[in-house]
Amino acid sequence: MKINSKKFILLFIALSLLLAVFTHVQASSKPIPQQGVVWQDSNVYVTFKYTPKVDMHLVYGLCGINNTFNLKAIYLTNNTKKVFPWITRKSKLFMKSQTDWLGPYGVKSLTNDDGGSFTFTSGWHGSNGDGSGKPTAKTISISVKVNGKPIKKNKSYYGNVEINVVNLIQAYNTKKAGTYALKEAVNFKFTPKKINIALNTTALDDVLLQRYYGLQAQAYSWNGSIQYSNGITAKYGKYSDSGPLMNSPAYSFTLTSANKAYKLRAKIDKTYGLGNFESLSPDLPSIFLQSYGKAYFNLVNGKDKKILKGNSFGWRGTYEFF
Repeated sequence: MKINSKKFILLFIALSLLLAVFTHVQASSKPIPQQGVVWQDSNVYVTFKYTPKVDMHLVYGLCGINNTFNLKAIYLTNNTKKVFPWITRKSKLFMKSQTDWLGPYGVKSLTNDDGGSFTFTSGWHGSNGDGSGKPTAKTISISVKVNGKPIKKNKSYYGNVEINVVNLIQAYNTKKAGTYALKEAVNFKFTPKKINIALNTTALDDVLLQRYYGLQAQAYSWNGSIQYSNGITAKYGKYSDSGPLMNSPAYSFTLTSANKAYKLRAKIDKTYGLGNFESLSPDLPSIFLQSYGKAYFNLVNGKDKKILKGNSFGWRGTYEFF
């Protein structure tokens, strides 16, 4: 069968035009990346669209007396275009961390005792039990991946972000000797407006975990109210809590700014590890907010937990920005 050359050319042109239109529609239908990341020096900047007109930048890096990896600051940038993971002169500081968001530990070594008395270690807590003295922890490794692949420093990437951090932590009675009693592995997974955190800590000695808060939030930038998931609400600036565990446990809290424009929800996974509150005395609250503006999950308090060398404990939780 003969094919008319003119008809063939016209058919070829028509098919080419259809393919071009289809390709354009496919490309235009792809969602604009809503989360970006840049790794500079020891800081990792994770940025997502907080609103269609505002980017929120979460700055993670080495900070505090222990120079361990933690949330350092949050910035906001007006931007109606594609999310831009670099902080610029137009970016405004929303929150600067002045304390830890993970930890600290009230832990005693049962095999290496230098005579030290109870204080918290790790996070922003030094050998004096606060943000002073000598370091009580250190970060030994940091890795950053986007969409499952390792990234290079000083380059923008877009997609889902995963950060893995390993810390060594002293017990309160190994501070003088400077030896480490715990090895803490933290996994952060970032999707737009949400951080999933999984923490697993291994005992390097036989230890007694006497107090541990785990997931926390520095509430002063959301200085309006706190709502506990069991229905109890309170105002920022004074002590409040979710009530005794035996009455009605709370597994999340929501911080709301005074102008109601910003909200942060922190949630613990009650089905995993310390999140079931089995190491909390039933007369104590599962969550509390101190008057100085920090909210805590009360994971270990009133029921000491013994962990033998080589064994592990942990929890899972989330932060959501909305």
